Amino acid sequence: MPTSAEDPTGQMVASQECAHKACVENTESKPVPPPASTGMEDRNEPAAMDGEGDSINQGAQSPQSPVSRLSWQDTGSSASFTSSLLQEDAKAHWDAELELRSVSRNLLRLQKWGLIIGLVCLNATLIYVAWAFWQVYYLFIVLLSANTAMQAFMILGIILHFLATNLLRCGCGWPRKEIIPDAPEKMVLLLPCYNETKLELTRSLDSLVAQKDIDQHHRVIFIVVDGNARGPGMEKTTQEYLLQDILGPGRSRYFINGYRARDGLFMPVRVQSGYYKGLPYVFVGKTYNQGKRDSLCFARSFLYHFKQRSENVVTMFNNGLFEYIGNIFIQHNLDNVDFLVGMDADTVFDEYCVIEMLHEIRKNPKLVGICGHVCVDYDGKNFGLWSLYQGVEYSQTQGLRRLFQSRITGKVNCLPGCCQLIRVGEATFGDAVLRERFAYYPKPNDIMTQHIMSNYSEDSIHTSIVFSLFPKKQTAQALRAKAFTIVPQTWKVFLSQRKRWALGSISNEFVMIFRPGIILIERMQSFIAVFTWAITPFIIAALAELLMLLVKRDM
Repeated sequence: MPTSAEDPTGQMVASQECAHKACVENTESKPVPPPASTGMEDRNEPAAMDGEGDSINQGAQSPQSPVSRLSWQDTGSSASFTSSLLQEDAKAHWDAELELRSVSRNLLRLQKWGLIIGLVCLNATLIYVAWAFWQVYYLFIVLLSANTAMQAFMILGIILHFLATNLLRCGCGWPRKEIIPDAPEKMVLLLPCYNETKLELTRSLDSLVAQKDIDQHHRVIFIVVDGNARGPGMEKTTQEYLLQDILGPGRSRYFINGYRARDGLFMPVRVQSGYYKGLPYVFVGKTYNQGKRDSLCFARSFLYHFKQRSENVVTMFNNGLFEYIGNIFIQHNLDNVDFLVGMDADTVFDEYCVIEMLHEIRKNPKLVGICGHVCVDYDGKNFGLWSLYQGVEYSQTQGLRRLFQSRITGKVNCLPGCCQLIRVGEATFGDAVLRERFAYYPKPNDIMTQHIMSNYSEDSIHTSIVFSLFPKKQTAQALRAKAFTIVPQTWKVFLSQRKRWALGSISNEFVMIFRPGIILIERMQSFIAVFTWAITPFIIAALAELLMLLVKRDM
């Protein structure tokens, strides 16, 4: 390359070569100590090994090791190095979902024990104050007699209503007369199942077939089975009993994606249709268990959208499933569904149960739901202690508060799922009621009340939602519509049932105190019910003290 004075590039290259030679001579004659560490070196950059793959940029001075190259001569050994280490799997140190569930469980446990401790302290304080200041016992009369006073008020209202009804029977339009439609109403008879036995299923289905005075009404039995459960002592699952032993063969189709369940996942279902003792049925068998509320949401939402003939609307249903079941309804002359009759798979209807509820709902166009009179089934061995206790409770509940609500306020706040008739419409089965509120699936970090209300007492919670969103709607009770239900005969099962009922009903009563749209008298009843439940130990202690005083007085 030319290096003349006119070529500045040549001069630059020549000067760089001279500088490089000087640097090499200087390093060979005098070792250069390694530079001091500054703490800013890149830890991820591998160091260059002497004699292998080292490259030095021109003009750069590289630190040299004080160990001579001659001391690292190859010995010519044929030895090799092997290893059998196993590397651990790539895994995050913590899982966000698991941690959230753990924290949520701890939060629920904290809320539960906080409530228990609070109730214990409240009752202990009341008991101590009543014991220490017994001279002013009359101050506690309000606490002890609040529920009794409310019951007396309801009894008085029922008596006055009875007298007014009989006095005004002629000429004042009271009681209401039944409004018979031009065409007979069409209805679906819903039977949700879980782990019922063959005998229970057969008795329930036979009672639906045996209903009288409704032959002119087109109807279909809608059977929804929640999972493949098998109860104690059962040889088959409930689905197997129905398909193999009770319903028999029929037209069947399997949908791997039937609908979106409450947990947000798609539910595979099997649909079968046919006739049971002359009455058409539609069987829907869910692959997985999601609870009774999921089955109710499926059936009720389907009937609502079927009646509305929903098009291009986002729903929980696969369109293929929706069309398949809808065509079955059409084939059985159910182009429109007016009412849903609900029952449990361990319940038997009286032969006039459905028609009596139908007579009642025709009397008032504001009525959206009717409940029957639930009685204990004393058939055979069920005549026992638990049956007697529950029979008394049924009589007290249905013969007092529910009767008062039906006759006076028109706000029966619980339509038992074992015997109900509900009008299909926006106020009962619309998306605002079902999908947004009734079908709410609790998040892990929701409070305890939300978890309870999302899993227990479907009947009362659904009714309270209807009253809150549609305050002008009403419900009533038909005492002549009788249904007979089996009572658990073991201590464990009985307590489990009582736990579900108590938690669900009390939570719903508590929420009804603050729900918008609830009338004042219902708020007062809910408040007294919750307060009485909270001070139950104090009431028991007061009764015990009263008995002790009476015994001492007699002595």
